[in-house]
Amino acid sequence: MKIIAITSSLIALSLISCGKRDTINHYLNEKITQGALSNSGFYKYTRDGSEGIVDSLNNLNLENGDPTISSKFTNYTMTVYSNIPPVIKKGITKGPIPVFKNKSKIEGKIITYFFRNDILEFKSIISPPTIEKVQIKLFKNKEDIKNYYNNLKIPIKEISLEKLRNHNDSIGLRAKFIINNYESCFYLSNGNEMITYYLNKKRGNEDMLVWDFYNENSSYKFIE
Repeated sequence: MKIIAITSSLIALSLISCGKRDTINHYLNEKITQGALSNSGFYKYTRDGSEGIVDSLNNLNLENGDPTISSKFTNYTMTVYSNIPPVIKKGITKGPIPVFKNKSKIEGKIITYFFRNDILEFKSIISPPTIEKVQIKLFKNKEDIKNYYNNLKIPIKEISLEKLRNHNDSIGLRAKFIINNYESCFYLSNGNEMITYYLNKKRGNEDMLVWDFYNENSSYKFIE
């Protein structure tokens, strides 16, 4: 069982599990390894998938109607580290607790790191929605964000927003910064979410991937 708390003047996140204590300040945007997350008590989940180009219906063999261009798909493994424990149903360990359905079971922040084929792509930090009265929001506006990082003497630069593919901009105010050399987007209402991209190329649907991971029908399997 893990207990999450916000501690210290740096608002570092503390997580206790099986004698492991998470002393990482996840807001600092530093790259982190899977080993470090495991040692800090994070739970590991994985799922396999494939992605690629589907045959075009405009390129058909005139004789038999088959595509003349072969489909090109690549397989990948998505490994996710979360401070949210798995759910056990009928003695079977499933994916993580569906945090957007079982909000009352969550205390502190929801922290999630996504690795694709062992390469860190992005992370998400969320305050559980609908229980704001027991949550401490780290950021309420852009000035809060700037002051936090300036006080820590961490480089921060606001950059202009662009429309991200598949992004739901109705979530709340979105602000974007380069922090510690990595791009971060902030949603400053509801879940008070921060997403940090560790790769230059963004997929643009990171918020959907987070919601899918914590879905009650999540296809992710608990590893350890």
